Amino acid sequence: MSKKPVVVYGASGYTGQLTCEFLRHYQIPFIAAGRNRERLEEAMKRVPGIETADYELAVVEHDVAALTKLFSGAKVVCNVVGPFLLYGETVVQAALEAGCHYLDTTGEQAFMLDMRDKYSAGFAKRGLYFGPCTAYQNAVMDIACHACAEHEDIDTIEAVTIPAVTPTVGSAHTLVQMARAKEYFLENGQLTAWPPAYSAEMTAPFTTRTVLGIPGAGLAPPLWFTSHPRIRNLKALCAFGNRQLAEQIIGINKLYHNELKNLPEEEQIKALAKIADGVQSGMPPRENPLTARNWDTATGTGLTGRVQYTIYSHSGYQQTGLLQAFVASCLLRMTTPPVGFHSPSQAFGYKNVLATLERFGYAKMVKEI
Repeated sequence: MSKKPVVVYGASGYTGQLTCEFLRHYQIPFIAAGRNRERLEEAMKRVPGIETADYELAVVEHDVAALTKLFSGAKVVCNVVGPFLLYGETVVQAALEAGCHYLDTTGEQAFMLDMRDKYSAGFAKRGLYFGPCTAYQNAVMDIACHACAEHEDIDTIEAVTIPAVTPTVGSAHTLVQMARAKEYFLENGQLTAWPPAYSAEMTAPFTTRTVLGIPGAGLAPPLWFTSHPRIRNLKALCAFGNRQLAEQIIGINKLYHNELKNLPEEEQIKALAKIADGVQSGMPPRENPLTARNWDTATGTGLTGRVQYTIYSHSGYQQTGLLQAFVASCLLRMTTPPVGFHSPSQAFGYKNVLATLERFGYAKMVKEI
């Protein structure tokens, strides 16, 4: 089992299945890991072409010792078990102790900041890559932000992602649990907290309708640009194509701050988990590219110039599976892989990440201005 180079932890979930699907495309052997063998077996049956994949199943408990034992001998851990605020640190610790590169699909800023401060130096010291946010919701917006940042007169970026998405069970719990954490934008080079339950009306590209933008939906780019030598300001919002979902998240945030905030933490988590079950309690259908269309736009401004990049794409969860497999492939093939805490665009170049999405037919970036 230790001879397989990649471990997909959480392989029985929707995103885990997609990660396994694209590892199979890249012909990368993997271990599909989780806590329940029956669920793992059923999940693998749903992976297209799984009969041609080189994989094994592994049942493992969610604790550092058991996960470290499983990861030992592998090279890359793909962690798709969320909410990461609740479950992520255990996997980060185990990956570091086992000497594995670490990827996940989080967008939870509070988790990212905590893990960066605790573990980034340890991963770098061991020559390991520490790559949270290897997922559509952050990595694609980050491509557009990096394209803006290439223009030398740009110091301010405003970005928005508009995904057409039905959240998975894990995503729904993540969106709801994030009510407990602060969300940040970059202002004058410093991370600044958004007001609780903040929202803003904005226009979707090439439509006459407005959408509701919110910060509490997993938006990492402000964190990636905190050390950029020129980009001083970066605001990022998520405006779901499903307006009702955005309004629901805002309502949950208001409920948390008005009624739950002062409860003991364990009671907060339980109350929010119950709410999340009402948002999504089952596995969503596989995305249809004719309807699951997304827009990610970044507008850069400076003293004398302005530029805008929009990425038109579809099937965000499938993109996430592809991004996990692409980054794993890079880490396995590179003689000198990137080390420490970086986004996929920072570590592998935004043009390479974009080219991968384009090559599989998922995305196209257009310079609008």
